Amino acid sequence: MTPIPSAAIPVPRAMGDRTTRLRTLAGVLRQAPASDAELLLAGLARMLEAHMGGSHDDAVSNARIRAQLDNIQLLMALEIERAGIDPQAARAA
Repeated sequence: MTPIPSAAIPVPRAMGDRTTRLRTLAGVLRQAPASDAELLLAGLARMLEAHMGGSHDDAVSNARIRAQLDNIQLLMALEIERAGIDPQAARAA
C-alpha cells in the first residue's frame, strides 16, 4: 500500500481541536486497506452492540466495550503509523 502523504491528512495542532482530530482519523479510516477497515468496522459494531445491549452500570457490558475500544485503538495506531502521521501529534489533539 502506498503511504498517505502527510499533507493529505491534516495533523491537529491545537489541544482542543476535536474536529480536526476526527477528520484526521476519518481520513486514516478512508485510506485503510479493505481488510483492516473490515476489522475496524467489526470492532465498532461489537462495541455498539455491547453498549446497546447493556445498561450504563453493567460491569460486563462496560468491560466488553473497553476491550473493543482497546482493539480499535491498536488497529488505529497501526493505520496511523502506516499512513506516516506523527502519532504524538495525533494523540495530543
